[in-house]
Amino acid sequence: MPPRTKRQARNHKWGRYLKIAGDAGTIAMALRDKPTPLDWLGVGLRAIGLALTVRDERRRAEAGDPWKYFADVTGQEWLEVPDEFRRLVLEYVTAVEVDEAYWDGDPQSPFICKGTIGDEVFAWIGEGNGIADGPYLIAARQTEGYRALGDKLWRRLGGKQLLYGTSGLALDPFCSEGVVATAQMRELGDRMRRFVAAGQSRSYLLGGPPGTGKSVAIRWMIEQLGLTSVRIDLGVLAKLHGPHSSSLSTSLETLLRLLRPQAMILDDLDRVAVTAPLLSFLEMARRTCIVVVGSANSVSKLMGAAVRPGRFDDIVRVDRLDPVVLRTLLAADADLHERLATLPAAYVVEFATRRRVLGREQALVELDELIDRAKQIAGSAECDAE
Repeated sequence: MPPRTKRQARNHKWGRYLKIAGDAGTIAMALRDKPTPLDWLGVGLRAIGLALTVRDERRRAEAGDPWKYFADVTGQEWLEVPDEFRRLVLEYVTAVEVDEAYWDGDPQSPFICKGTIGDEVFAWIGEGNGIADGPYLIAARQTEGYRALGDKLWRRLGGKQLLYGTSGLALDPFCSEGVVATAQMRELGDRMRRFVAAGQSRSYLLGGPPGTGKSVAIRWMIEQLGLTSVRIDLGVLAKLHGPHSSSLSTSLETLLRLLRPQAMILDDLDRVAVTAPLLSFLEMARRTCIVVVGSANSVSKLMGAAVRPGRFDDIVRVDRLDPVVLRTLLAADADLHERLATLPAAYVVEFATRRRVLGREQALVELDELIDRAKQIAGSAECDAE
């Protein structure tokens, strides 16, 4: 519900003043002639009503303006919760009360509402049964406020790996059962493990064409390390905020403060613009998490400032299947090894699936289409990089 305009508020106020004047005139008229006991009773009741009306009007005059409450008039700086996290705050806030000092008592008027998550205060402007603005949290308690909410989210979701995607926060559905780890995955996992054991935070960027298994490799390695993780689909945030918007980085920082994972996974980093706020977030994530891992189809699209050590310490190219894994997937079709060796992992897995379900003969008939599709996507990725 939008706030009432100044003209509407002024007309409403004068309407109340005229009602008070009318009630006072009615009392005066009742006392003009010789009043009967019944007249005196009526005058007394009208006088009580007039006193209550005057009291309410005085309250309105003394009430603070809710629309100015968060403009540092209370001596505290407030920060508005990003759009995509407001529902979470309102879902978990408790002990909700209206601040009487910022409400004039009119059911149609805006008011300040406050509640808590743990010991942290959140506030917003309400109008009727809706929320007109906010919620906000105290800037000096930003870390503690999001931590209190994050603790409740981890307990509710009940897992170690979370995903922020099209449906908001949810458990990451990844399962490592059946994943054949490549030599590159095992080698990089061992490298990560050595830095983790040394207590050294580290950041990695995996680059390569679509379908080469970057996301599977990242999640497999994080699971092997036994770390809590939050995987963020940057394509979703880009659609929500725009790829160049500074609010995208604000949302990333909020997720980091909210969930404080040991590992932060950034899918499709080349889907967003590398801005100064994003660079600051990458440094913040590296200071906060044990491991930060990003994936990109085209590393060349990222600015040099993003891929320097301190933001991404290791750059890893993932472009084709490990020979041992390829032989495992092809099994009895070793004669196809050379033909499929250049394909991304997703296409080899798809061929193996069709062979198992449809039979070898039909899968071979459809193999050329898979190879052509892989070439088209690879060409498209090169155009995007340019």
